[in-house]
Amino acid sequence: MSNVIVGGNLIAAITGGVFYTTPLARTTEGSDVLETSPSSVLAYYIIETLAKMTDPSDGDTWPLYISSMPDGDDIETNCGALYDTSGIQSMRQMNGYIAQFFGIQLRIRSKTYEIGWAKIEDIGNALDKVNNISVEITPEEYEIQNISRTTPIVPLGLERETKRRYLFTLNFAMTIKKLT
Repeated sequence: MSNVIVGGNLIAAITGGVFYTTPLARTTEGSDVLETSPSSVLAYYIIETLAKMTDPSDGDTWPLYISSMPDGDDIETNCGALYDTSGIQSMRQMNGYIAQFFGIQLRIRSKTYEIGWAKIEDIGNALDKVNNISVEITPEEYEIQNISRTTPIVPLGLERETKRRYLFTLNFAMTIKKLT
């Protein structure tokens, strides 16, 4: 049996690049620490770039909230929320970089099952195409390197104690890097 020396990223060499890891999120020195939550960066991208949802302060249809889905007479029934969830800190490289995959959950609430399903599928399909997208939230700039679904669409059924509104979720793992 002969020994073969593999250079570069061994995981990428074995898997054909599926699990390639680079310095993605932060260093142990803290110079690349995110000052804005991953869900806030993603919300900004969904609202400002994709125009799939709106800023809640605009008072428009399909508002997107962070970490909560409010209720009330002045809140749209059709809305969404992004939550920071459990991610994966996959490895610490010898140069101090930590490869981190941030967990994100998108939750959609809608008047009908069909509207909710279509909305979350539309956003999910758009996020599937993300590849090194720059997002500027003044004065900071971030690069969303990749967004991968970790679950299919999960219909949660009717929201409890409400006006028969439907809930759906979709979970992602996101790699993000602070540029400035």
